[in-house]
Amino acid sequence: MLNIPQIEGLKTISTHLYESMKRVVSGVNNLKLSMDTGVTDGTDYARVSVDALTSNEIDPSKSGVLMKGSVSPTWSGGFTYTCTTSSITWSWSGLSILRADGTQTQIADGSLAVTGLAAATTYFFYPYWDETQQALAFVAGRVGNPANAQSAKTIAAAQQQALQGCVPLSAGAMTAATVASGTGGGSGGGSGSCVRGNMKVLTKDRGSVKIHQLRKGDHIRGRDSWTQVVRHEVHPADTFIRLSLSNGDSLDVTPHHVFTLADESPVRADRLCLGDILVECNGWLTLQKIELVNEEGAKVLITCEPEHEFFAGRSDACVLTHNYNFSS
Repeated sequence: MLNIPQIEGLKTISTHLYESMKRVVSGVNNLKLSMDTGVTDGTDYARVSVDALTSNEIDPSKSGVLMKGSVSPTWSGGFTYTCTTSSITWSWSGLSILRADGTQTQIADGSLAVTGLAAATTYFFYPYWDETQQALAFVAGRVGNPANAQSAKTIAAAQQQALQGCVPLSAGAMTAATVASGTGGGSGGGSGSCVRGNMKVLTKDRGSVKIHQLRKGDHIRGRDSWTQVVRHEVHPADTFIRLSLSNGDSLDVTPHHVFTLADESPVRADRLCLGDILVECNGWLTLQKIELVNEEGAKVLITCEPEHEFFAGRSDACVLTHNYNFSS
């Protein structure tokens, strides 16, 4: 039985014999040699199971690949929800997965309605992209109809949305809550484009205040003038990117929050590099450290008009950032 190095050597030693064997393997004259039994693994080369291939290329989402380590894809777009006393309806639009090879997978806009929930109760959701089904799905829970709501955050659910063949579409759980009466809504709690609640902004009438203490109608310092807060929502969150700045200040934001660089290009927090230069009130800021912080806290979603940029920071409103309306 010939192994792969021997076959390659035969190509050099006897081209005619090699071509004859190739015709047999190719099925010429109805004589076809099975590659499963006709070739054995060699020292340098070995066969790959067909279960691991898509269009003759190794596919990491297939069961024939031993999954130890990965290059995580990233995603853009976001989730919003509406709610009643007994239901939460998630909607998504503009979702796109950017893969390690530079290709993108566009996810069709859609929605999911979960009914049978308790009033004035917080629930957790874990969305992911199913490579096999080519569809967006949620980790199954034990609450609601369909049972995609989780009554608590769990490590197991976060792990499940990142299993082989899955691409997680949130940085941890997305949080949503039913209302005690009437209707309500919000945005995805797993990431979103939000600033941590204890960060500060500069208001026109009240001076420096923490962003969770803002009110609709407040004017905060924008890039060129004061800009008005027209939307303000506070949600629980436990995943933040902490940016330590060259002026000694810092800023905590959710991974998908967007910043304007010195060259005017927009960049999400989870894609910033130490070489990037951010915009300060009176000049530029460089990044000294970028950290992933996992701790309980609150994130604040705000929308401003007419300017959609504002300054924020832990101690002072110093670095320019975008509001929720920006699409990265």
